Amino acid sequence: MRIPLDYTTKATLAFNTRTLDQLAALLAPEFHYQDPLGVMTGREATLAREQTILDAFPDALVEMEPFAATQDRLAMTALLKGTFTGPFNMGGHTIQPNGRPFSFRFAAFFQFDGGYAVQEEVFYDRTELMQVLGLGVGR
Repeated sequence: MRIPLDYTTKATLAFNTRTLDQLAALLAPEFHYQDPLGVMTGREATLAREQTILDAFPDALVEMEPFAATQDRLAMTALLKGTFTGPFNMGGHTIQPNGRPFSFRFAAFFQFDGGYAVQEEVFYDRTELMQVLGLGVGR
């Protein structure tokens, strides 16, 4: 199965315009997500995670840059930018907002089947994330 070549364009537009139903249309119902903080399965769980990000960073914008693809896999880097103005629930903890702008890079690897994303594995530096959230870790 070939990856949808416009996946990053559609996913970026859906996130940046807050149309999570359009993002849902790109994901398989059993979508599997993994990052350094844990694993979640299901389209609805993934949409709830995205909403958590948008609640904490209401002006958040993402820029996705795909750099490699095979018939059913896609690798990309991304930059997430915004202002930390709402409580952020992460890893079972709530981080209070500091009102400051942030910018955060990550890499993601997708697998596709039947025209839908079925898996995403995200990599990022947890210390850098804590720093951009204003927690002063590692300074």
